[in-house]
Amino acid sequence: MDLSTIPFLAKGQESTDEEEMPYEETATQSPACFTKQRRKPCIYFTALMFIVVLVLFGVISILRPNSAAPDVYRPETLGALNICDCGSAVHEALSRNCVYDTLATAWLPPHCRDDELTAEFKRSGPGADGSWPYFADPEGKIPVNKSHIAALGETNGMFWAMREWHVAHCLFYWQKYIRMRDTGVVMERRFDQIAHVKHCGRLAMHEHNHSMLIEVNVVMNSDIDHGDEPGP
Repeated sequence: MDLSTIPFLAKGQESTDEEEMPYEETATQSPACFTKQRRKPCIYFTALMFIVVLVLFGVISILRPNSAAPDVYRPETLGALNICDCGSAVHEALSRNCVYDTLATAWLPPHCRDDELTAEFKRSGPGADGSWPYFADPEGKIPVNKSHIAALGETNGMFWAMREWHVAHCLFYWQKYIRMRDTGVVMERRFDQIAHVKHCGRLAMHEHNHSMLIEVNVVMNSDIDHGDEPGP
């Protein structure tokens, strides 16, 4: 069509059909990354960005503080819940909601106690009601009760119990360790030591009179290592 015959066409807008062809070709061209000439650079760029993202995630995971969930079998994840310390006096222990635990022969806070297991232990002795006999002397002539024994914690004192009591203590602490996955209580550092395992091993492997008396320590703080347990 002759553009000169189109009415109201402003001067300067006149062009030939040939001049309009480049515009039409440009409008139908594919995006840059889909052209054969530029496909490889785009692939390289995408791969590079993917690698950069992976590196950033790796750096963040290294720098981020350890956020492992609390695990009673991994003390380093427990924070304050791994502390089984009831102070140095009975009144201080009571203020921390601690009680004397006959299985542990120690004052313990709630998160360190398996009260159900301790109650079972108290009923597993040779007495008519399942009680255990305790004595203030190695000859077994001066009986003592739980209240007297609990007070010994302030001085790290000791009492005497039958060898059978010690064997039962070891077996029940084995149960406590296994039950931890269900109860959520933690094992005191006092007994979470190879020394206590060796002590229990000696009791199991060496035959002795089960009624013989062996000393037992009473503590307020089970969060420290009190050394090798007494025994044969």
